[in-house]
Amino acid sequence: MIKKIILGIIGIVLLVAAGVAARYLLAYNGFLDKITERKPEMKNYSVVVSSKSEIEDVAALANKGVGFLKADTKAANAAQKLDEIVKTDATFYDEANLMIESLNSRVIDAIVLESDRYELLKEEIKDLADTTKVIYQFEIELNDEEVAISDKEITTEPFIVYISGSDSRTGLQTTARSDVNIVVAVNPQTGKILLASIPRDTYVQLHDTVGLKDKLTHAGLYGINMSKTTIEDFLGIKIDYTVKVSFDTVVKVVDQLDGIDIESDAAMTLNASNGKKCTFVEGKQHVDGDCALRFARERKTYLTGDKHRGENQQQVITSIIGRLSGSKDYLLKIPTILDIAADSFETTISRDNISKFIRRQLTDPINWQVKSIAVDGTGTHQPTYSMGSNLPLYVMIPDPESVQKVKEEINAYLVAVDKKEDDSENAE
Repeated sequence: MIKKIILGIIGIVLLVAAGVAARYLLAYNGFLDKITERKPEMKNYSVVVSSKSEIEDVAALANKGVGFLKADTKAANAAQKLDEIVKTDATFYDEANLMIESLNSRVIDAIVLESDRYELLKEEIKDLADTTKVIYQFEIELNDEEVAISDKEITTEPFIVYISGSDSRTGLQTTARSDVNIVVAVNPQTGKILLASIPRDTYVQLHDTVGLKDKLTHAGLYGINMSKTTIEDFLGIKIDYTVKVSFDTVVKVVDQLDGIDIESDAAMTLNASNGKKCTFVEGKQHVDGDCALRFARERKTYLTGDKHRGENQQQVITSIIGRLSGSKDYLLKIPTILDIAADSFETTISRDNISKFIRRQLTDPINWQVKSIAVDGTGTHQPTYSMGSNLPLYVMIPDPESVQKVKEEINAYLVAVDKKEDDSENAE
């Protein structure tokens, strides 16, 4: 009888363990399937009319004048897509503000802009939000050339990942400004990670463009490959993989981790997007998801503005990594965390490579050393490629010495360890 009871208890324990393992396996496989799936990038467009216009729906634009912006590389595709919905008379403008002036003076009846560019213009042009309205939205697929994928073995070879943090209001697959731009140099041989932050307002030459430079954040309007290649040109490096993430996910992940510890060098009270007030004291403190995200987004409090925001973002990322890897208490929450991250996270790192990396970390864990660095510069106002010469925007002119230092640091982290030499040193 005692044997039967013991065997019964063991059986129950094994069944529970099997159930938990199955749940972990399903969550893990589902997560990897989602984030490594190659989904096409989409551009979301808004059809905008004057707030005083009697036009209330897209059908009313039949045979009417509609403006498009030449700086949008897919403007012709957008015009064709709109023509499939309703026949219009398209006019292409060199400057965004000239197109808006034509709308206000009724030279044209509507304008068509990427939704994120329209949000940007509302921030930069006074009263635009009040004088215009959106009557229709549609999407087009980018159909860009296939992005080359590295074949590096990330468990043994140093590699570079570009993290693009998007605040897209229409989904992760939609092109949008890249408000977070972090180049991550990972060396699995030395166990070192370098987080190199490039402020969103850094004034750079967009890849394969001539003439005006632009804010780095605007590269995201043209797709993540534009951001990647622009950074490669800027730093003289080769990026192996990209990661695109919606930073709104930070809120849910941090809450699942029961908050994280951050260190603020300024006392401040900030409003979160949901109206909640986040009060930060100078020094170390524990914050929830809402306040962690608000901390990661703040720049106006600091004299160095966007540079400091990049430092805060790096701090939040480092704290999340430390929380996840530093305690087994959150093991049971991994399926939930993976489920949250899957819808707001995608990468060009292969499923097989990620699996190998995780298995290596489980069997032969690396105590990763994380270092942060950032590009610095001076703020000013300049015309930009995306908005045109008649609408100067705030930008950061990068300091050449700062850029050179970042380049040197990245290259130093990518130095491979000579295996024979390393074994010889260990033997001695």
